[in-house]
Formats: sequence, C-alpha cells, structure tokens
Amino acid sequence: MTKKSSQWEMKLLLAQTRLLQMNQLVEVCFELMASILFSLLGRSSVFGNGASLEDEEMSLYKYDLEELSLFLSVPCPDLPTPWFQPEWLMITPPPRVNDKRKTADCILGKVDHMDRILKVTENIAPVSRDDEKDDIEDTSPGILASDDFVWSVSNHLHTVDYIHLRAVSQRYRSILNLKRSSSERTIRIADLSPWLVSSKYDSTVFNFVNPLHNNEKYLVSIPEMFRGFRISFSKGGWFLLSKRLELFLHNPFTRFSIKLPDLPDDNGLGYSGISFSSLPTSSDCMVFAFNKKMNENVSNCFIKRGEEHWRCGYFDGTYLAPNKKLIEFETGANNPVFYNGAFYCLDLNGTLGVSKQENGVISWEVLATLPQPNCGFIYESYLVECEGKLMCVLLGHLGKWVRIFRLNEMVWVEVTNLGRHMLCVSNTSCISAVAPTSEMENKIYFSRLHEEGILFYSLDTGMYHSIGSKHSARDYRESKEMLRCSWIEPNWSESSDQSLDWVSI
Repeated sequence: MTKKSSQWEMKLLLAQTRLLQMNQLVEVCFELMASILFSLLGRSSVFGNGASLEDEEMSLYKYDLEELSLFLSVPCPDLPTPWFQPEWLMITPPPRVNDKRKTADCILGKVDHMDRILKVTENIAPVSRDDEKDDIEDTSPGILASDDFVWSVSNHLHTVDYIHLRAVSQRYRSILNLKRSSSERTIRIADLSPWLVSSKYDSTVFNFVNPLHNNEKYLVSIPEMFRGFRISFSKGGWFLLSKRLELFLHNPFTRFSIKLPDLPDDNGLGYSGISFSSLPTSSDCMVFAFNKKMNENVSNCFIKRGEEHWRCGYFDGTYLAPNKKLIEFETGANNPVFYNGAFYCLDLNGTLGVSKQENGVISWEVLATLPQPNCGFIYESYLVECEGKLMCVLLGHLGKWVRIFRLNEMVWVEVTNLGRHMLCVSNTSCISAVAPTSEMENKIYFSRLHEEGILFYSLDTGMYHSIGSKHSARDYRESKEMLRCSWIEPNWSESSDQSLDWVSI
C-alpha cells in the first residue's frame, strides 16, 4: 500500500466516522454534515435530498437525507482518471407540494390502531386499502377453515406465524386480534433469526426486515412520544432510544417502555457509544455511555437499576503503545460490548479499551500490550460476543477483505469458520446467533441492502451475496448502508409493571 493511498483511506475512514457521529447529533442539519464529509474528500455535490462524492477509485457515494442511507456505486468502472477536477451540475428538486404518492407514513396515518403491526409484505407490492376488498377474500369459502378451527390453531402459533395466518384473508383478520398476549409456548416454539430494523428521519414507523423469510417486511409504529428519537443500541429485543441526552428503553414487540434518567450534560454533545448489559427488566441491568471526541479525554458513565443518577469517570484519551509512542484512542462507529462483567470498546486501529464499575469506582484501561489483529488497514470494525468469546469483525476498504478474530487469552486468533453460527453487525448493535437454517450458517449479515435484499458475506465462498437474488461480488459496492438502523432479536415476553420502573429493583 502506498503512502498516498494509506492517507486517503484514513481520510475517508475519519470522514465517514465523523458523518455517523454528526448524523447522531444533528441529523436535521444536513448541510453541515455534508460539508464536513466533503471538505475532507474533495470532489462532491449536493442535490435535492442528498449529496454525492467521488473517491480515487471512481466510486460514487450518495447520501440520502430523507432515507438516512449511504449508497455506494461504481457509475463508470472503466473510466480513466481525469486530468482535471470534474464539474458538477446542481439540479434543483421539484417542489413536493400536494405530493399524492402514498408513502408508508401517509398510508399508516389513516389507519386506526397505530400501535399495531399494520402490514406484512413478502417481496410483493403492498395491496392498497382501496383494493383490499379484491384480495384473497374472494377465494371460495370452502377452501377456508371454520372460525373455531382457525381460532384453535392460532393459540398454538408463534407470533410470526400468527401474523402470517392473519394475512391469509380478510375474514381471518376479523377473527384474530393482532394484539394478543404471548405465552411461553407460543414464544419458544419457533426458530428466529435477528431482524434488521430501520426508520426514516422523524418517523414513528419502523421497517423490520426478516432475513429468514426472504426479506419479509413488517411495518410497526411506535408511540408518538418517540418521534425524533433514534435507535442507539439494541439487545434482547429492546431498543435504547435516544434524543440528545434523553433516553428510553423500548420493546417494539410488546410496546413496553422504561424511562431512564437523562445523561449528564457534557456540553450537550451526547456520546460516542452506548449499550446495556442485560435485559432492561432484570435487576442487574446496567447502562454504559462512552464519550471520546477528537483530542479530548475519555468520559465513561454508568447507571444501574435502582439508581436515579449517573456515575461518571474521566480519563486520559491517549495510551502508550508497545513502541513507547503516545497514541490517541480513536473510537470507531460501533458500540461497546458487555463481556465478562466489563464493557469493551474497539478503536479504529483494533485496540481494545475496557471500562467497568466496582463498588462505585469506575476504571478505564487500554489493552495496549494486546497485539493488534494481523491484517491490513482497518476500514470498518465490529465487536460481538459469540459462544462466550469476544470477536471482532474487520473490513478493508470497500469491504474487499473480511477477517474475523477471536480474543483467546489476550491474543487475537483468526477465525475462518463460524460453524452453525451467523453474525449480524451494524454500528448500533452486533448479534451472534445459531442460524435457524443451514443456508444462513457461516455468514455475516450487514446493515446494507443490495436493491431490496440484505447484503451478507459468506465465509464459504469469500464473496458478498444478497438475500433473494443471485448477486455475487468481491466488495460491497452497489449496496446501500442504512445509517439509522439496528439488528434486533424478536422478543414478545411480557413484563410486570414493577420491572418497567427503572428505580425499582
């Protein structure tokens, strides 16, 4: 790798990391975010509801403000590098007054019971409400089972299968109430994979994509009080929703919510990463917020169930490397992971930082003596726990190489096969799970879409593929990264009123 290309990759990595941080803090100020990104990278353009930039490999990045996504493409893969800077044409978008297109928000806004799952689509265009009378309800009555039989069968179905049964006909939807209580029997009888969830800016509708059922989609509304909140973390079927310093824990499947004490006001700039240790309804749940801005100290804050105020510790933002050089701990765009009683943070260079709270005392240690993973320039990094071991997933520029390492007695050991496991990674949450089908084993699923299919990397083929298509590539170009998204494990377990009060134990 030449010095010039290495500098370019570092600039691009810092720019994207800063874009994600700015997207978290001031999503409404698109011009500011775009100017920060493009001033670092050079050739750029702002248009309509998005912006684009071009890198040295002639890849085109397009940031969509409305969808909050970053699309990466190769418009002209064989085009030679120009001698002069390209000229960009600024196209003014047409006014969107009286737009009659039926977006999800418009359609859902006219439907009663916004607190329910409203639509299920399985790779087909959604049926409009005006045409609903022409759906499969016209099927001959003799084909549909009796009401009593349908009701009896539904009591033994998992919630996902229950939704599928309701989708059979309009009559079934009238018989089966979607808002039902889930028993332990109906929760555990089915194997599920994590779901990818995303939302548009300032929307109260979440879009869930189920990779197990071939990109099946579910639109779920959340309470209006969470408008403007973003998904900052996910674990055990619960979101950690944030709006600057205001925090809520919310289960979108049961609609249970827990209000957390506000974060300490650190100049109103929020945090670099946040996560929690266990189910929010458990008595030992602990929330950890990590803050590290460029050229500043590390700020670690903890709060446990039963506590009304955060405890914070402040530490030096640099560490002494094995070569006796003072290096700054540069946080990546990923969240801390709770492992063996402590929270682990991974920086841009693959160095681990560990923070924990014992007897009210907060500690912070950078594992500088731990050799960094033996790989090339790290462009993206993700930290995840799998089978009781800490793993990191590392990607090169444009995902041209993917490496997995497992922490084994303070040594990073490369992993070339995940066995029956699958990894689902994003900037907000990383989940490992036993794959429900053999086709999903030994794969890494990303918060990226190729066309409408979830993009994944197969360790068997060493290639990128997408669900529901024959797409195959050696990097993740021609895919769209969802910036306001997360992976979540579906959880319909009921909670008591007392467990929803954070100060109660």
